[in-house]
Amino acid sequence: MSKRMKRILALGIVGAMAMSMLAGCSGSTENQGAGETNQKEAADSADAENAEAKDAASDDAAGDNQNSEASAAGDMSLEVEVGYTGDPLEQIREVVDDFTAKTGISVELVTPGADYETVMKTRMASGDMPDVFTTHGWSVARYKEYLTPLNDESWYEKIDASILPVISDQEGNIYVLPVTQGMNGMTYNKKVLEDAGVKAEEILSMDDFMAACEKIRENGVTPVHIGGKDSWTTACLYNGLAPAFYTAEGCKYPSGDDLKDGSFDWDADGKYLLEEIADMVQAGYFNTDFITADEASSFVALGEGKCAFMFGSLGYVQKTKAVVSDVEIGVIPVPSTMQGGKSQYMTGEGSCFGIFKDTEHMAQAKQFLEFLSLPENANRIMKADGEMPALDGMDKEGSDCYQAYQESVNSFDIYYDNLFDREYYPSGMWSVMTDAVMEVFMDPTEQGIDRALSLLKENYIDKYEAAQE
Repeated sequence: MSKRMKRILALGIVGAMAMSMLAGCSGSTENQGAGETNQKEAADSADAENAEAKDAASDDAAGDNQNSEASAAGDMSLEVEVGYTGDPLEQIREVVDDFTAKTGISVELVTPGADYETVMKTRMASGDMPDVFTTHGWSVARYKEYLTPLNDESWYEKIDASILPVISDQEGNIYVLPVTQGMNGMTYNKKVLEDAGVKAEEILSMDDFMAACEKIRENGVTPVHIGGKDSWTTACLYNGLAPAFYTAEGCKYPSGDDLKDGSFDWDADGKYLLEEIADMVQAGYFNTDFITADEASSFVALGEGKCAFMFGSLGYVQKTKAVVSDVEIGVIPVPSTMQGGKSQYMTGEGSCFGIFKDTEHMAQAKQFLEFLSLPENANRIMKADGEMPALDGMDKEGSDCYQAYQESVNSFDIYYDNLFDREYYPSGMWSVMTDAVMEVFMDPTEQGIDRALSLLKENYIDKYEAAQE
């Protein structure tokens, strides 16, 4: 069976499963078809002296080297699988097309959209992996055995120190080119806070945050917007608040080691965060249409001053300004549950590209990553995904996200850590967090909290035990 037929079969299986996924808190919610591709024919006029392809070893080489297999007969194509949709996908497509025009190497761009995670799990099971793919936060924990180490690439020395630990395994190996890094915290509308008499720099504890929400609600504005129609956004809320309760330095219920080794006492400690969310629901701190509102409506609400806060990616700054260009948006870290505890930003992978270890086109795949690492191309990807720069030489001044982050860092005592679920939960808990928060949203009583707790506890135990086998 051909590679293309295997892929079509895998995508068909996924469609039948009717599962949902999260490409990341910062991803678009539009669902492009799993079969959407873009392929350009390779150039037919390469000279004979270019018959042997070479890895790109410099910026010039990345742009100018021709690949013999791609240019000889047009019978070779790099398959690149990504999770982008909508306008970001079109911007990435332009970068890919420029790579083909520059090198003669054809690229088949595949995007399963919202089914990306499910598709990739199916492809891992079948062994039919794309040549290059985005790892959506799991380059080490999930994809390491399928990826080739990239420490020897020329762009390695350009990786920002803040993202390097997140993408490195215990031996110090990395398996992706990190073009951008995701950073999660809280995004807010500056005017809404000002009108309510709230100073963002004074939100240092969860009590401070709840007091701010009350002032904002009394001023006639929704404190926190949730686009629950895109149900994974509820998991963003849980994932954003969890460190304040369980893992950030100075938190009220320190449990990081217990969550990692499987000894966390769910019955004693698992309710605290769920109870906080239930209290917020009962206090009217969320939009009343949280079930029918989608993620896009959250950007509209934040931009138009109809809500004060969103939990999730700092990339929401750019996405909100894309809706209301002149709005003033700020970011703050998630406050601690204890006075004197550290506020937290969670750092993870943004647009990160890895190479399948068994690809038949390793040289061309490395040349593709080299091309993406060039500042002019990395900046275009950063503009598309709205996340923080991850490589030296990128245009930090041109990143709304980075500028908002820099404005915040001097006002808080910040603790940095990996995204909560990626660091402290076994793989596969994202949809469980989604379902648990939905239980609390629909029934913020003790009964709803108990159902949510059972979901988290049972799935955590099952997935943790399965990971130990």
